[in-house]
Amino acid sequence: MSAKDELAARAVKSVDSSSLHLLVYSYLLHNNCGRTAQAFARTCGLATSGRLASADTPAYLSTIFNAVDEDISVDAVPVKAKGKETQAKLPAIVEAVDAPQPARKDSGMESDGERAHELIDHHIEYLKIRQSICTSIEAGEPEVASDLLTTYFRPVLIPPPAGTQPAVNSLPVRREFNATLLRFRLDTQYYVELIANHQELDALQFGQRTLWRYPDIFDTWLEHSLGFAAPALHPLNGALHSEPSADDHDDDIVPRDELKLKRAEIMQHITDVAALVAYPDPRKSTLAYLLSQERRRELAEAVNAAILRSMKFPREPAMVTLVRQLATTSAYLVGYRSSSRSPEERPQSSRQPWRPQSSRQPWVLGTFVNSDSFA
Repeated sequence: MSAKDELAARAVKSVDSSSLHLLVYSYLLHNNCGRTAQAFARTCGLATSGRLASADTPAYLSTIFNAVDEDISVDAVPVKAKGKETQAKLPAIVEAVDAPQPARKDSGMESDGERAHELIDHHIEYLKIRQSICTSIEAGEPEVASDLLTTYFRPVLIPPPAGTQPAVNSLPVRREFNATLLRFRLDTQYYVELIANHQELDALQFGQRTLWRYPDIFDTWLEHSLGFAAPALHPLNGALHSEPSADDHDDDIVPRDELKLKRAEIMQHITDVAALVAYPDPRKSTLAYLLSQERRRELAEAVNAAILRSMKFPREPAMVTLVRQLATTSAYLVGYRSSSRSPEERPQSSRQPWRPQSSRQPWVLGTFVNSDSFA
């Protein structure tokens, strides 16, 4: 067989349907589509084929994740919301272990199909917890989200910095640094929600007890990082709400320059939220943006992304990456075919010398879905 024939044979080779099912299933999990993911898995056969438990399935789909102590197994977690105790309805934990377990092979005790059912139930269970956390934030109850995160996703947050000693290590490890910033955002949002609900005294007490501990944390880090040879500071987009970059490593020490920058941002943010108490109606003040629903939504998205990282999910669903690659390849082929036509074949308006790809018009979705573009 010639190289050309071999290439053509590979091009028409069918893709394993179970691989496509995994792409769709992981996309649904990533985007909190629990009922759809569960129905899809049981309809397409993922729940019975054992594909989820196979060795070539990504670890975040084939392992049991749980960061809850073995003595914790609850259906409802008591939390304090707006000064009263309530119950956050959540599904029971499947297994209580300190670390993800590898998918078990069939040893006569459990078939691959049974293991797949267990994994799907586990995925949906934790997805519901994620949904509860994000819903709490968007509903103006970040303290409920904090309690649920502490219970089910401890690596995502540091303990509340309410004592005399900072609740962090002496050296600023990247993992702890990110967890501290996320806890700070949740705590400042809680302060804002107290102001929005006219609980100014509670807000002032919470600010003195908790918010002003964060500069102490950064001061401790800066003090202990003196003389420590940290890697060069990566360019930052300068926002307290920015997501950690893909280059971040959990065990790296955060550079001093970044610590100084973040401490300054934290001080400014504390000053802004603390000033809300001075306005009779904060929603009509220059700081009204702090009470917007958009800020709640941004915080919920950041928390959701941090949970997914802790569960070893990729930064974006594999299906999105694949579609982006397909779209980019398609756009290149469309431009190449258009430029390779002879002047007589091209319309009068397009009879001009070929230009590099950078000078073409930006690619749009219509180019990809319009079959005429490939003629």
